[in-house]
Amino acid sequence: MYSRKILQLLLSIIPSGIAQGITVIAVPWYFTDSLNQSSTFSFWLGILTFLGLFWGLYAGVLIDKMNRKNILLNTNIVSSLIFLSVGISNVLFKVNNEFLIFLAFSCCSFYYMIFFPNLYALAQELTDRKNYVKINSIIEIQSQTISVVAALMCGILISGSQTFFNYFNIDLLLFKQWEIGEVFLLNSLLYLASYLILFPMHYQHKENIKKYYINNVIKEIKNSMLFLKKHKSILIYGICSQIIFAFLIVELFTLLPLFVKNCLNESLVIFSLADVTYCIGAIVSGIITMQILKKIHTIDFTILLIIITGYSFLLMIIIKKLLVFFIASFIIGITNASARITRMSYFFQRIPNHLIGRTNTIFNSINSVIRNVLIFIFSYSWFSNSMNVVFGYKLGIVVLIVFTIPLIIIQLKKL
Repeated sequence: MYSRKILQLLLSIIPSGIAQGITVIAVPWYFTDSLNQSSTFSFWLGILTFLGLFWGLYAGVLIDKMNRKNILLNTNIVSSLIFLSVGISNVLFKVNNEFLIFLAFSCCSFYYMIFFPNLYALAQELTDRKNYVKINSIIEIQSQTISVVAALMCGILISGSQTFFNYFNIDLLLFKQWEIGEVFLLNSLLYLASYLILFPMHYQHKENIKKYYINNVIKEIKNSMLFLKKHKSILIYGICSQIIFAFLIVELFTLLPLFVKNCLNESLVIFSLADVTYCIGAIVSGIITMQILKKIHTIDFTILLIIITGYSFLLMIIIKKLLVFFIASFIIGITNASARITRMSYFFQRIPNHLIGRTNTIFNSINSVIRNVLIFIFSYSWFSNSMNVVFGYKLGIVVLIVFTIPLIIIQLKKL
């Protein structure tokens, strides 16, 4: 019974995952290359991340107290309608407003904030304890495979098939370059497809509360905070183990488009292929991490992953060659995905299912604060000039190193 539900769940996230993957590549590049407004995008992203801090906390309570299947259904249908509206306004009415484009991206961001915590909570609920690492690895492999497809689709759609394949000296004209509005219409259909796939799944959450008021939300967040206060090692690990993701998501939206354009002098083709190589690395991590965790302690492995990530970024900005760029992207794909699998497996083993949503979103909210600080720093227009983006990477490397220190201290205390 549970295996069938898991299968339906995993199938349902494929279309929406493709939509998410296309959006997170297309919109930042659109602002950087087409509008030449990278700093504007970064500033708006900072505001969005700040707002997401509160949404993330509220989402955690919803995940623990409401029907998790319905959460997925509702987020998919709302996302479909938003992308449909923005897409129609762009394609039919020729409204090319950058704020509307960012609004669609915001939908994608808010979707992400509730989607993954809800997905992991649902997976934990439907999976036996002995299979926690396995299901996390499966989710990681599938998510990154979806991202590979999304990155390739984005590169082909936004560049046009001829431009994309000409980069590899292949003469292939399947269709012309798509406008951003047309991509959004495709996204709308993909979110709708996820809704339709998930809808037939039989699932009844043990608590089925229709509404959750602000006082209840505050109370539930306090309960999860009390749990983390009693388990400080979980709190410290939860904060520090997410630092790879924190810098990586900021880098993807603020630094990477500038690095590709200004330092490598390349186009969207390379930007999208970087995501492909990253995702291939993440798929590899999904295969090998389960075996590695049988031999290496969780926290030791996390420390190692953070250090490798920082070193990879350092080589990338020093050498500035395409080969090194792709190798670094591949390695970072491994480290970030391995850190996520390791972290979620650590949480599954130590956090009760009725608290997993709230505690996970508390960590995500703390992570949002870190990202917010970095985003506002990188929104300064100086970083978009010439090769100044390199200094942003150097700052990120320092941040990575700093967050390994508490983890090292935890391990030293055990000796």
